[in-house]
Amino acid sequence: MVTTPSQSPRRTNSDGLTFKGFGKSHEKVDGAEKVTGRTQFGADLTLPGSLHGVIVRSPHAHARIVSIDTSDAEQLPGVLAVCTAADFPSDVSGDVDTGEVDIGIQFLANLMMARRKVLFEGHPVAAVAATDAHVATEAARLVKVEYEVLEPVTDPIEAMASDAPVLHEGLVARSLSGTGDQPSNISAHMEAGRGDVEKGFAESDVIVERTFKTSIVHQGYLEPEAETVFWQENGHIDVWANTQGSFAVRGNLANLLKVDLSNITVTPLEVGGAFGAKTIPRVTPIAAILSKKSGKPVKIVLNREEVLKATGPGAAAVVTIKMGATKDGKLKAAQSRLVYGAGAFPGAPIMRGVQSVFACYQPENSRVDGYDVVTNTPRVAAYRAPGATVSSFCTEQVMDELARTLGIEAIDFRLMNVSKTGDYTVDDNQYTRIGIEEMLEAVKAHASYTRPIKESKNGWPTGRGVGIGWWPCGVDQASSRMLVQPDGHVLLTTGSVDLAGVRTGLAQLAAETVGIDPDDVSVRIANTDDIPFTGSSAGSKVTRTQSDAVYKAGMSVLDIMRNSLASHFSVDPEFVEFDDGNFFPRDNQDRRVSFKEAAKIINARAVPIEATASSNPNMRPANGYSMNVADVEIDPDTGKVNILDFTIFQDVGRVVNPMQVEGQMHGGAAQGIGWALNEEYVYDDRGLMRNSSLLDYRMPTALDLPMMECVILETPADDGPFGLRGVGEPPIIPPAAALSNAVFDATGARITELPMSPERVFWAMRNRDNGG
Repeated sequence: MVTTPSQSPRRTNSDGLTFKGFGKSHEKVDGAEKVTGRTQFGADLTLPGSLHGVIVRSPHAHARIVSIDTSDAEQLPGVLAVCTAADFPSDVSGDVDTGEVDIGIQFLANLMMARRKVLFEGHPVAAVAATDAHVATEAARLVKVEYEVLEPVTDPIEAMASDAPVLHEGLVARSLSGTGDQPSNISAHMEAGRGDVEKGFAESDVIVERTFKTSIVHQGYLEPEAETVFWQENGHIDVWANTQGSFAVRGNLANLLKVDLSNITVTPLEVGGAFGAKTIPRVTPIAAILSKKSGKPVKIVLNREEVLKATGPGAAAVVTIKMGATKDGKLKAAQSRLVYGAGAFPGAPIMRGVQSVFACYQPENSRVDGYDVVTNTPRVAAYRAPGATVSSFCTEQVMDELARTLGIEAIDFRLMNVSKTGDYTVDDNQYTRIGIEEMLEAVKAHASYTRPIKESKNGWPTGRGVGIGWWPCGVDQASSRMLVQPDGHVLLTTGSVDLAGVRTGLAQLAAETVGIDPDDVSVRIANTDDIPFTGSSAGSKVTRTQSDAVYKAGMSVLDIMRNSLASHFSVDPEFVEFDDGNFFPRDNQDRRVSFKEAAKIINARAVPIEATASSNPNMRPANGYSMNVADVEIDPDTGKVNILDFTIFQDVGRVVNPMQVEGQMHGGAAQGIGWALNEEYVYDDRGLMRNSSLLDYRMPTALDLPMMECVILETPADDGPFGLRGVGEPPIIPPAAALSNAVFDATGARITELPMSPERVFWAMRNRDNGG
């Protein structure tokens, strides 16, 4: 179910702009190709003469590489290339584009192929390319690597200890107060806040402090990494990548291989799921070196075990939250210590954790300390609002506990302290137009919150919980080109990779801009040679940033058409008007010419109707926020959590396509539920992953998920032509918080560790009964 504040054919925002086509569900323009199997994904592409690449990976979590012998592999018939770190440039430099989670170029080079040490199980140490996959697999087994095994550390708190095994001898902690002088696993210490938290706590009547722990989790995308690279004799590199950002791949590859950007063309293929993980190049540089050495295209397709062990999961964390309030519900102080595990190389999403931990509220005094810590686990990547799901899980439980202790209703307590337009974040960024207060009011009045909880058919205890989450949503340059064909059909070429409905959404934006039907727009995803720079499809920014680019291109197209039609109407160009898909002279509206008729007239004069535009990279962020109401029942004998009802509220600024918005809300919530109840990486004391299959890494299935109700709210964002907000990431943030509060409401046991597996819930209830 989708609830919107208006169902009128024309929709007008608060700035007086009227939208004809927004708020209408439009079928996915590429849906038929995908459901019939005609869409080409990375594994489907095989170029003539292409070789198959296989990566040799470390069986140890932490070890020094003593020697690598590739001679047996090289002599195997059918093997045309073998590479190790020695085949990559050693003096790399330049910026790294990874979407949401940063990593230095030297660390990125080491992540691609281990140099001197391996730092996680599955760390690449070599790779082979052969005429078929079976030969390549056999050749990989023939690569002999001698290791000196070292002690691993997989827990970020243990990694911070002064006597912990050091992963990088040259890594020292960085903070506002300076740089450390001793090697450390602490990569960075971030600090933010305002006021005097000690004074705030002294003025508080109630203080709650709790420590929470979360595990490494994987994005669970369906399609493993699969890419093909051809390094041609003339030095040009062609890449076919299942990536979130073709320009990011081009830039990172140029820096890693010391090749000019102009010598690299990246063609984005369809992406079978990513959720932030496919912003860091993991396969491309290896395939490129193998292609250079063999003179042939090289295709590498990872298997599921490689995906789980050696790509980029979401970060584990240990978070302490301390909050204090007066008897009348005023937050006087809020303090947090966030320790995020980055995996083997620096770059945990600690900045977003710091920004989001108290983002929905305005405590008088605040202090946030965030630590980016390396561990002997896969280097993390973004996972749909990286850093925010964890921080929300922690803060929202403390807010719930404070409200209960004070005897104030949960949403009322949040409303007393809610962030509003013009307020400031903990890192001193001012909020543009937001509607978090309006969302809380909508939840408070909604049936999902006001009706009684369903009785358990099993007679089990039931409970209700709420949780809210905030996300800044990204801003970047985005580019599109609009070409009007002689029959009036519009071809829109864009640089944004289509992850989930980009083509459909942009078709609707283009249609709205030039006054035609979305069915009269075709959208093509360009390679890096065919469109100006476009940022990665990450950070919930694609539709918002592209709306600016598409609108500008559309306005330029309409100007071209006005100027050309001036002679047709025998008036000056400034007297040619355009409204509702028709051109006409200002003083004679009866002489209307439709968009299609105009295209035919203008093309007959050999006037090209084409415009390219890029968005303003300095647009102010359009913050996203989402809230859940969750009803649960708990099996007292096993601790299993069953979800009875689940309602998702989200402010999207301006809804373009309700069906696609609802799909994003469902998808984010489903992943958030899995994170909350099932999913975690399990390591033994050697740092080896013990559940590296989808049988043992337990993601929710349709049987585990409830029917979900979606409530779409619209508070138009500042900046941009349509007031859009990002949709993709906010829905994953609040589920863990809402479910944990619901579990407490049902059981009286506060669960401070994710996932809330049956065992953890059972023992929490047992400890509660025993006074623990």
